[in-house]
Amino acid sequence: MTDYVCTACPFQADGLEELQRHSVETGHVGICKSEAPPAGGKLSKLTKRLVVAQGVTLTALGASVLAGTYLYAKWQGAEAENAYLKSPSGAGRNLKSHDKSRDKE
Repeated sequence: MTDYVCTACPFQADGLEELQRHSVETGHVGICKSEAPPAGGKLSKLTKRLVVAQGVTLTALGASVLAGTYLYAKWQGAEAENAYLKSPSGAGRNLKSHDKSRDKE
């Protein structure tokens, strides 16, 4: 009767020595069959909900980071444009000279 199973592959062992040898050779971890989860890897409803919640949370976090990066870039562009408009050679000077030439006509 198989008493031990590998958690990473389908290996099964009757004795602890076989399982230890497999573990040393492959780096896999083995457990006693009575402690193993049900075959087929079925997840409980709570586990499935937690996995879905984790996926939704990570997606929302990624979207928030992306939106923050986009808004920061827009803010930097607006600051640069504002600095240009306030500069002596910026649009403010050009608009004033344009207004003066228009007033002369």
